[in-house]
Amino acid sequence: IGIMTGILQAQTLTLKDAGQLFLKQNLSLIAARYDMDIAQAQVLQARLFENPVISLEQNVYNRLNGKYFDMGKDGESGVEIEQVISIAGQRSNRIRLEKVNKEMAGYQFQEIMRPLHSELNERFVETYFLTRNMAVYEKEITSLERLLAEMKLQQQKGNISLMEASRLEAMLLSLKKERNEQENQLVAARGELNLLLSLPADARPELLLDESMLKQLDLSQLSYADLMARMTGRPDLKLARTYIRASQANLKLQKSLAFPEVSFKGTFINNYFAVGISFSVPIFNRNQGNIKSARIEIMKADKEKEYAMGKAEMELFTAYSQLEKAMNLYQSVDSDLEQNFEKLIAGVNETFRKRSISLLEFIDYYESYKETCIQLYDTRKDLLLAMENLNRVIGQNVFNY
Repeated sequence: IGIMTGILQAQTLTLKDAGQLFLKQNLSLIAARYDMDIAQAQVLQARLFENPVISLEQNVYNRLNGKYFDMGKDGESGVEIEQVISIAGQRSNRIRLEKVNKEMAGYQFQEIMRPLHSELNERFVETYFLTRNMAVYEKEITSLERLLAEMKLQQQKGNISLMEASRLEAMLLSLKKERNEQENQLVAARGELNLLLSLPADARPELLLDESMLKQLDLSQLSYADLMARMTGRPDLKLARTYIRASQANLKLQKSLAFPEVSFKGTFINNYFAVGISFSVPIFNRNQGNIKSARIEIMKADKEKEYAMGKAEMELFTAYSQLEKAMNLYQSVDSDLEQNFEKLIAGVNETFRKRSISLLEFIDYYESYKETCIQLYDTRKDLLLAMENLNRVIGQNVFNY
């Protein structure tokens, strides 16, 4: 709560801030953590011994004295204590299985967090660049509104034609329509981001993202073989390997449960004390079905591990290829293009006022500026999303931004 309050008061949010808030506030993660607590409780339960069973008996009618439920010294009462004893490693095998299940719960939590954290970063990047797109539209609309007000005055004086003023009004309306469409996308993206961070629906912190790190990006230092080796730490692959161990532990448990159930007894009756032992005779039920099922479960787990590995390799190949293409496109763009267009568009209005360029040239400059800025932002956004996708596929941060 303290982190959330601080962020809302600062009205700014970096990707690092968002990550910290996500780990503390995301409701899906909070719910998933309970599964680990449940698994730990199951280990505790497996360590417990069976409770003893105490049986009490009382003679209903004493024929010697005619009393019912005679609790005195002439009455007959009996006490029996029975304790079930686990043999053939039944208890230790059960504990071992629950420990492996606890380990699996940890990997399941990491596997839930992996796509969620990646989705957080993607929504952050998309929201950031949609905000930048909105700034382009706002700049053009504000500038065009001022120019149009001046043009209408000139049109009333007869210095310019009605057609030119009408054409500028149509252009302004088109820009406002495009801005509204962008704003709808921004509202949706921001809403998804706020949901992931458990922020109020109307929270609108300013997102801060360092784009300069893209210039230092060098894929030549990132070999495909290296990435393959690092990918073995993915939670879903660890989970698949641990599932095999869990299936093997379950097979040992089921085999041990085929042994007889053994109980020790102690019986106490008036003038009588005895100890005994009882055990089941596994003639019909030797746990054959559960043992067979456990063996099949091992084979199933092995195939699921193979599938998980193949799926991960396919995802890595796709993510790496997409990153290379995004990187090549980013590097092919002149980094000074945005600044050059900023300088160019600044003088377009004044040039048009002086009638040094035609209406069609003026409109073309505005369209080019808008399209160039948005395409530049899309290029950077796509590169960052490709980097994030590779992080998700590897299961760890290959890139930090």
